[in-house]
Amino acid sequence: MTSSNAAKRIVFTGGSGKAGRHCIPYLLSKGHSVLNVDLAPLPHPTVHTLKADLTDSGQVFNALSSHFHLSHYENPRGPGGVSVEKPDAVIHFAAYARNLLVPDSECFRGNVLSTYNVIEAACKLGIKKVIIASSETTYGVCFAQGDADYHCFPLEEDYDNDPEDTYATSKLCGERCARSFARRFPGTDIYALRIGNVIEPHEYELDFPGYVDKPETRKRNAWSYIDARDLGQIC
Repeated sequence: MTSSNAAKRIVFTGGSGKAGRHCIPYLLSKGHSVLNVDLAPLPHPTVHTLKADLTDSGQVFNALSSHFHLSHYENPRGPGGVSVEKPDAVIHFAAYARNLLVPDSECFRGNVLSTYNVIEAACKLGIKKVIIASSETTYGVCFAQGDADYHCFPLEEDYDNDPEDTYATSKLCGERCARSFARRFPGTDIYALRIGNVIEPHEYELDFPGYVDKPETRKRNAWSYIDARDLGQIC
């Protein structure tokens, strides 16, 4: 978290994924405490993974008000018997990561409902900072059928996002949910990051020679990428 040097309590959804497994170590290196909420474990000795179905609102509310580790049961009771300290922030990266992992209807249902549930729970629990993962695909070229062109280039903040595919549409719906809850809960900061193609360290040697030789293959990604390790700093 860049707004303060103080250690924060962060709930990170999807922390076992391609981006999350690089973001979480960075956040830990800055002194923050992290609870990973995912269906798959994160192989890290100090981070507990809480398995949860984020399309289930009840599970999301419970996950965002949970202990971060078994050792926290040793903590003394607080006022009114409450012994769970509220998180400072929620970073929501959990999602179906692209089209064709599941049928389109499930991709839309899972991504939109989980994002709505996470933002709603965070706002109603009084968590003041929420970050969600949107996508470069919302610009409408990445998963377009055939060869499509950008409306303008370079891309601007007021770009007319009009994707035709399910994954990108689900991400636009997440952005709209974020905007709605930010208006409804003044004082809650909600950020939607339109994340580019995530590149892990080993992929530079593996893939980049081909990108340099054939730059046209990167058109669907707007000739852009983000190093997975940099996402932690952005958060």
